[in-house]
Amino acid sequence: MAGIPFRPKDPIDDVLGEIAASIDANRIAGYVQKRRKDRDCGTLVYVRNLRSGAEMPITKNRGAMAKGCKLDGDALSSLSEQLERDVETRCDLLIVARFGRSEADGRGLRDVISRALDLDIPVLVGVRDEYAPAWEEFHGGIADDLPLDATTIRNWLADHLSIPENA
Repeated sequence: MAGIPFRPKDPIDDVLGEIAASIDANRIAGYVQKRRKDRDCGTLVYVRNLRSGAEMPITKNRGAMAKGCKLDGDALSSLSEQLERDVETRCDLLIVARFGRSEADGRGLRDVISRALDLDIPVLVGVRDEYAPAWEEFHGGIADDLPLDATTIRNWLADHLSIPENA
């Protein structure tokens, strides 16, 4: 497992999406995020399943008077279920774009990450800077720390994946 620390404006999704595109989509599980402008709450966040390509909103618009959007717990639960199925079905890599507030609070995609590790599946996790202490507590020293650099991540994958790229 490897964590990739990043700050909110860093291109974590672009880098992870590029990495995922170099591997057969049928052999990976995971997601990246996309942001779309919304007239009421500024920006809505969508997730794209790296295996299926399906997108769904992960935040909900709370209306014009709200101060921003809010994570949609039902959507996060649906994403978790999708990723659990993908991990159980011939998966060689799990990419989790965010270890965020839900994961720091003991929820979110923690079980999916743990299940992948139980199955000896390499896991790449984007770790928001503010959740680094919770990430460290979660992995207990077993995760590598990688910079947000596609070449370094590819080199790590070459050492940890059991399939060749573009396989």
